Amino acid sequence: MTLKNIAECERKRFKKLQNLTLPNAFKKTGIVITFTTFAILIALRFIDNEPEILRDIVKKIMIAGMLLITISQDVEVDELTEKLRLQAFQMAFVVVVIYALVQPYITYLIATLIGKENKADFLQLGDFQLLFFMLLIQIWFYWLLKKMR
Repeated sequence: MTLKNIAECERKRFKKLQNLTLPNAFKKTGIVITFTTFAILIALRFIDNEPEILRDIVKKIMIAGMLLITISQDVEVDELTEKLRLQAFQMAFVVVVIYALVQPYITYLIATLIGKENKADFLQLGDFQLLFFMLLIQIWFYWLLKKMR
């Protein structure tokens, strides 16, 4: 295999990954999964002594449901919807990076103002929080951009 063949093979793989979308039916599945797991998370808040691993598993399932929503195609797919989807991903990425940079300082300031002794508790920025916020922002921006077109 020559270097040119290897490069062409990698280019084809990258194109497949770049155009990764699921059929529209997965969007409905993602919505059902997301809202169901959200309701379960709310219910788990009121249950005493629930296992921590259960809450983590439900959170991961919720992120998977939101991912299904974001990578599912619309009923009508054209160049404009693809461009709007890309713009929504770009905006969500920028917003979440700014959020991740600014949020610890804001929470530290709030912890100082209310006099919380253990300020390290406020500085925890987990993977679920970032992924949830990014996917939520992407879904919202995409919906907003589609409404404005």
